[in-house]
Amino acid sequence: MTRAMLKTASRYWWLPVITGLLSIGLGIWCLCSPGTSLPVLAYTFAIVICAVGFLNTVFALLSIGSVSGWGFKLLVGVIEIVCGVWLILLPEAAMVSAFIYGIGFYLIFVALNAISEVILYYGDTKYWLAMLLSFIVCTLILAVIFLAGPLAGGVAVWLYIGIAFICFGIYRVLIGCKICQANRMLN
Repeated sequence: MTRAMLKTASRYWWLPVITGLLSIGLGIWCLCSPGTSLPVLAYTFAIVICAVGFLNTVFALLSIGSVSGWGFKLLVGVIEIVCGVWLILLPEAAMVSAFIYGIGFYLIFVALNAISEVILYYGDTKYWLAMLLSFIVCTLILAVIFLAGPLAGGVAVWLYIGIAFICFGIYRVLIGCKICQANRMLN
């Protein structure tokens, strides 16, 4: 990452932290209340996805021309907003089915995006690369396990999905802290 790119990205270090905290909160909620009705969880997920999409879109728009990959971030943000709104507008029965599979595919999508992000920005720092990739690979593995048998897994499904969200959230918080640390070094 060039100094100019880092300086621009470092001004918005708090955006990945917020998305990470939202993901961790959703993961903890999945673990603490597996008996919660699926429609409530689906609506909450849709709202959180819209919020995360909005934050990713804001970050991308604020980074135009100064951070490489801003266009992909914008695409991810718009896809998150569209998917969240789509889920909210579905009838309840269809929403629950779409939610069950959508959440697994969403986690795979963001994990693959995060892997490319880590390699692009932190490929030169072996410790950070290994630590961040471990959280993302864990997210990816748990999402694939979830998709392999979401309805047959029962409570274990919420365990997989809760831990996957927590791992992804930790990754986002760590990225935000790393960017904040770079901001302090630049100023």
